[in-house]
Parts: sequence; structure tokens; C-alpha cells
Amino acid sequence: MSDRRHEWISKRAYAIWEEQGRPYGRDDEHWRQAVAERDALELTKASSDGREVLVKFRPRPQPEAPRISWIGRSVSVG
Repeated sequence: MSDRRHEWISKRAYAIWEEQGRPYGRDDEHWRQAVAERDALELTKASSDGREVLVKFRPRPQPEAPRISWIGRSVSVG
């Protein structure tokens, strides 16, 4: 692996780790994702910042659970 490629993957894996809230023990997952992004970047000949490719690999946001509002509800007891 060339030094430039390794450096790019390392920086991208770190950025992924930060984007995901710095979780413990997921470094291999972040590294593999960064390698996949770099491979796709090289195959597509995308721009050097990889904006076209990164959109494909960005995790889809999870839908939020519905919020239950307890304000204004009347509860009858007994």
C-alpha cells in the first residue's frame, strides 16, 4: 500500500470514528469502510476529496422513535 493511500485511509477511518461519536472497539469496521471508500474513489476516478463516493457510504440516518408527550394528558385514577 502506498504511503499516500495509507494516509488517506487512516485519516478517513479517524473521521468516520469521530462522526460516529468515537465508539470504542469499532476500529476495524471504520478501517474497512475507509478502504472500501478509497477503492470506490479509485475505480470511479472521482475528485480527490471523494465527495461523490462518500455520499454512497454514509450510513443512512435511523428514524427516530416517536416521542410520547405526557403534558396535557389527564389520567383518572380509581
